[in-house]
Amino acid sequence: MSNLQHLLSRFSEHPSVLKMLQSLEEQPEKARIQLEGLKGAQESFTIAAVIKNRKSKNAQHLLIANSKEEAAYRLNDLEGILGKESVYFFPDSFKRPAYFEDLNQTQILQRSETVSHIPEDNASASEGEIIVTYPEALFEKVVKPEVLQESRIQVKKGEKLDADFMIQVLVEYGFTRVDFVYEPGQFSIRGGIIDLFSFGNEEPYRIELFDDEVETLRTFDPTTQLSQKSLSSLNIVPNLNTRFRQDQKVSLLNILPQDAVIWVKDLQFLIDRLQYCFERAEQFAKNVATLDSAELREIFRDRAFLYPHDVLEDLSSRSIIFLEGRADDLKKAFPGLF
Repeated sequence: MSNLQHLLSRFSEHPSVLKMLQSLEEQPEKARIQLEGLKGAQESFTIAAVIKNRKSKNAQHLLIANSKEEAAYRLNDLEGILGKESVYFFPDSFKRPAYFEDLNQTQILQRSETVSHIPEDNASASEGEIIVTYPEALFEKVVKPEVLQESRIQVKKGEKLDADFMIQVLVEYGFTRVDFVYEPGQFSIRGGIIDLFSFGNEEPYRIELFDDEVETLRTFDPTTQLSQKSLSSLNIVPNLNTRFRQDQKVSLLNILPQDAVIWVKDLQFLIDRLQYCFERAEQFAKNVATLDSAELREIFRDRAFLYPHDVLEDLSSRSIIFLEGRADDLKKAFPGLF
């Protein structure tokens, strides 16, 4: 047994962890648990111990850290303890949290991938999964999974595909035609070869046509242009920021299974930070019409963001584990959660 697994085993046997597991068993959808005195990696081992030992092992977990840096630190801890396949990161869409001038396409892609891993119910969930995020990322709404699924276009090897129709669809979905693709949202066509970088994939796709039939489907490295792996089918995902209306977007909390456990580092800080984000977004929206970025204009036109009270309302029907603060103080500040 490795040192990490030995420590995890010891935490799993701790009376406080056993008491937490009992509370979650008795109130799987509205438990309220306050933790005190945890330092550094103790938080990560406590979270991992609960995930590993909860009777409903397929239940989902969400950790809301205080900052992007803290979330990245906790993500690294949990990946080491639980394995990378069990831990997902949910970032914000911008190059700097709460600074809305520049989008980060890689993080937009990562948001989409994380949402796509959230199961509709626990029966289809993998064991012991947790999403790690922070206030600025939670501030932005996400596309409803069922809406996103309906908007995906699937291309299969051996089927007929009209290149002109494909161009029309890609433009409608927010893709830009370029000579060579290198980031999500781009496509190029050279003869019978269609390269496209979907908004929902880490690598670009290459579709090779023989007349109007899909002969091969592959992913490739945009730097070297070398093929990575062959595919039998692929899914094209539209631009999540511009393709969907406000009524097609919801809070991340809304799409988690009902018995998901929400771990909150500091609830008061979370609410204050969400209010700060809202004020900055409102101020930024006044000037967004003068910007060159059509994508930013679309985002702020719909105001696809959450109010602090929306988050409190979403949390009210969830099991919450508070990592900081005193229980009496939390009850006074947020009576609606207790």
